[in-house]
Amino acid sequence: MLSTVALILFAELSHAFNCSTPPIYVDMHKRAVHGTNVFQYGSFIGFGSPAQNQSLFPSLRQNETSVAHADFCDGSSLPNCLDATRGNFNPSESRTWNQQDTYVSTDRASVSNESIHGQDDIHIYTHFFETEPAFQTLLHNFPVEVATNGSVSPGIVGLGQDSTLLQELFENGFIAGRTYSLYVGSGTDRAGGKINGSNVLGGYDAGRFTGGVHTYGIRASEEEPLNVRVTDIILDEPSGSMRNVSLFDPQEFPDNQAKPLAFDAKITTDQYPMSLPYQLTQNYISRLAAKPSGNPDGSLALSKPFNGTMTFVLSDGFSVTIPSEIMYNSSGISPVAERDEDSNAPFYLGLSWLSQVYLMIDYDAYQFHLAQAVAENKAVMPKTWCPKTIPAPYVKPKQSTFGREGLIGAVIGGVIGGLALVALTATMFVWWRRRRASEKLMKQIEASHGKAKMLEAGFEMEKFDAPPTKEASSRTSIWRR
Repeated sequence: MLSTVALILFAELSHAFNCSTPPIYVDMHKRAVHGTNVFQYGSFIGFGSPAQNQSLFPSLRQNETSVAHADFCDGSSLPNCLDATRGNFNPSESRTWNQQDTYVSTDRASVSNESIHGQDDIHIYTHFFETEPAFQTLLHNFPVEVATNGSVSPGIVGLGQDSTLLQELFENGFIAGRTYSLYVGSGTDRAGGKINGSNVLGGYDAGRFTGGVHTYGIRASEEEPLNVRVTDIILDEPSGSMRNVSLFDPQEFPDNQAKPLAFDAKITTDQYPMSLPYQLTQNYISRLAAKPSGNPDGSLALSKPFNGTMTFVLSDGFSVTIPSEIMYNSSGISPVAERDEDSNAPFYLGLSWLSQVYLMIDYDAYQFHLAQAVAENKAVMPKTWCPKTIPAPYVKPKQSTFGREGLIGAVIGGVIGGLALVALTATMFVWWRRRRASEKLMKQIEASHGKAKMLEAGFEMEKFDAPPTKEASSRTSIWRR
């Protein structure tokens, strides 16, 4: 009886998580989108029939996938609207659009105060290399929110804990479970970099991270459920006078009334800069001579160059280092936002922090994982991620001692053999030249002797080269072969 129950449970579990299902890889880079000629950075996804392609940005908070209506910018207050919506969608141009006026969103707050909901085909494009064509995963009757007005960019692919995309893909057998991995890259306008990012739905890219994998719990009751505890922040400029300065250290900042405490921060893709506690922000300002930049995202600007790094240490020992090119870019803008003393807003680790991290989320296990990102990976290695397991990075195989010595022996043997062949060839050539010169000299000597004898007899002999002997002819033939 127990064995029968076990078999049934195993069968149900196997059916629930088909771990042989390959993942869906969706790259992130700048591309042309529907409705504008401006290339925009995001995930390559299309809607409708025929497809109206978008460049959607992943959200860890939003569950619904949303796009801008073709008329969105007519009344929107979004700055540079046509260049910032990540594409737009016209339902009237899609023959498969089905408006759903009674649809109930899974999000606590809509992306826009004015939007419509409906169902349509979603085209998820896999595009490993920019120079090669993409192929698609097609899902019918997918729920999509179409924003008709608003002040923020609605081009979002919702990958929160109740993501409709992950749920629909899982229920239709396209992915093994509700697992998702992200590397954001540095291709956004604010980041100003050229490194492309990637999403892996139902899997992870084994070549995109390295080192140990650190595991954290998901706070399912919160709208933004990915939280980590920051215990230290260290500034370091090896080429300058600032060496391993902790923003928490009261000796470095004697004006602090008390030592700052460790704090919980939310991981987000909704903003670029990091939002830190007020006292730590003030310590950052005083040490780096920071000031408001006027940037819409609230980033601080540094009044003098800083060729150093900033390292975040988490409660489990995992550390994330922000490199110098992010700490002080060509405009002097830094990755830390200003903060009011009386602000009650959450603390955030934004895109600037995520640019150094590979994020892996298992919504079925209520866990997420962090690892050091490999920014410029040499190859794409998407792997199926079975829920309730821990991803592992690609490790280059180590050669055995026998293999290494065999390879070294083969190389040395090849080199020695090649040198021997060259030496033999050179020796044969020198020998042939010398033999030929010797024979020619002998003929000249014989001719000279004959000429002397003829002169003695009163005759003048014409100069000529005698024909080669049989032996000489044979040797020449062998050389030519």
